[in-house]
Amino acid sequence: MQKTIIRFGLISGLISSVLLVLLTSIGKAIGLQTFVEYGIWFGFTSIILSLTLVYFGIKSYRDQHSEGKITFGRAFQIGISVTVISCVCYSLTWLIFYFNFFPTFMEDYGTYELQKMKESGESAAAIAKQAVEMRQLNEHYQNPFYNFAVTFMEPFPVGLLMTFVSALALKKK
Repeated sequence: MQKTIIRFGLISGLISSVLLVLLTSIGKAIGLQTFVEYGIWFGFTSIILSLTLVYFGIKSYRDQHSEGKITFGRAFQIGISVTVISCVCYSLTWLIFYFNFFPTFMEDYGTYELQKMKESGESAAAIAKQAVEMRQLNEHYQNPFYNFAVTFMEPFPVGLLMTFVSALALKKK
């Protein structure tokens, strides 16, 4: 079981990491505004794509190591383990990329959000409040543990849902 989990988790993590670096690099090249507006769709699509390996990991274990049978609990255990490995790879990749190649991301994002608020006619008080929150978020984001935890929580709910659905679909007694 461990070999299956590690193999599919690392493949999923590799896919999500490569897509993260690729999409973020493209986003940096095309500009933050365009990236923020459209990047979320590409980002979550890449996360879903990489986490399809949860399904294939459970199916592989069921078909090759469990005589075609698997309980929901065992399937869920395999799926969530693949998800965790993938999310750790994704988060570590972001830490490396963020601190080495994109260290001003949160500052740039904060500036973008404040500019958007100004253009939409928000009050000066609301903009000032948002500016304080963005500075605090930027400070928190400089802590690698906080950064890792926040980044981990991007793909994890998707992986949890994929695990649940896959375990239901693949369970066989």
